[in-house]
Amino acid sequence: MLISDIAKELESWAPPAVAESYDNVGLLVGIPSAEVTGVMVNLDMTEEVIDEAIEKGCNMVVAHHPIWFTGRKRLNGEDYVSRAIMKAVKNDVALYAIHTNLDNIRSGVNRVISDRLGLQYLSFLKAKDEEGNIGSGMIGMLPDALTKEEFLGLVKDEFKCGGIRYADAPFEEIRKVAVCGGSGSFLTDEAIRRGADAFITADITYHKYFDNEGKMLLLDIGHFESEQYTAALIVSYLSQTFANFAVLNSETVTNPVKYF
Repeated sequence: MLISDIAKELESWAPPAVAESYDNVGLLVGIPSAEVTGVMVNLDMTEEVIDEAIEKGCNMVVAHHPIWFTGRKRLNGEDYVSRAIMKAVKNDVALYAIHTNLDNIRSGVNRVISDRLGLQYLSFLKAKDEEGNIGSGMIGMLPDALTKEEFLGLVKDEFKCGGIRYADAPFEEIRKVAVCGGSGSFLTDEAIRRGADAFITADITYHKYFDNEGKMLLLDIGHFESEQYTAALIVSYLSQTFANFAVLNSETVTNPVKYF
């Protein structure tokens, strides 16, 4: 099994061409023709994740978030990014990122979020092609309407939130729900246009909370919390294709945000 075999399979699922222009996806570190001893999957590719991979005999880390996006002028250990890259190179650990290309496909990140909530009749919140095979976010219906309190409780329980920041709206029942893992506040207007009662995302800044215009609940559940099930999704996909090969879900929790 080669690094290129893993990369090819991931790219047949989530083609790099559907990633956003700012993104940095694919094989970031490593030689495609090198043999793979095992794959470690995490949301992030930090030093701690690389250490775990080495300890468990995996020489390839697949993560949702790339550890860097733009060009770097030096690798000198002065920050966590350069230290992680240097550790990976020194220990022959390949680093592969599957980021917004996994966000933008039907069976990707937002499908997992929708499934956790039991949403039905799913479609992209904002389609990016005429066929509707590529898009941002998702929108669907809860099986039954919930009160705001019930809905917030469901979200908190399913995503293990330390807390939920949200902008309120003057109605009591929630049925139509839009979601976007990670930083999705750019889709707020689209969620309103599509008639969502609530929109779940993360990384909402203060002034963006006003964008809900009192027309829907606008929830920030945390970036890590919204995407925490992504690693399990990747593990499941690779394990189906490479049934007798070691594809491990990392035990390292990389969320840097704590709640008091």
